[in-house]
Amino acid sequence: MRHVRILKFASVLSLLSFLAVSNQYSQEVKQINSIDELRTVLDSGKGKVMLVNYWATWCVPCVKEFPELVRLYAAYKEKGFELVFISLDDLIDKDTKLKSFLSKQGVDFATYFGNFPKPEVLMDFMDKNWQGEIPATFIIDKEGNTVKTIFGSRSYEEFETEILKLM
Repeated sequence: MRHVRILKFASVLSLLSFLAVSNQYSQEVKQINSIDELRTVLDSGKGKVMLVNYWATWCVPCVKEFPELVRLYAAYKEKGFELVFISLDDLIDKDTKLKSFLSKQGVDFATYFGNFPKPEVLMDFMDKNWQGEIPATFIIDKEGNTVKTIFGSRSYEEFETEILKLM
């Protein structure tokens, strides 16, 4: 009987270890290579308030505000809020630094990696006044219109105020 209990305990421990490891590496990072692909992502959020954040792991202000955005998403995802992270990291860092960072931040939803051949096309598409600085955040209403553009980092409260106006 004792042997059976030990085997059951070992099985449970193995399962928990597997789940911990698979959760750590389950982060899906989808690559966006064109404005058409970006448009598809943005169109998928119609009917919800969407916050699109361009950032990178090497950007100190981006990293600082990142947990605030994750917390905001957790608070409002059930109320019609969509958060879209688009990393502008170097391609070489996509599967190492980027995925590790997302895992440590507890991001359990799909995020994106921007691999735009001409960054100026992306900047013009999102906002003609965008000079490429990050973090860059675009708040989009339920109809798909960009209603607020924010360059530089902000606090949880500032982001929350903006999205609550649209919900």
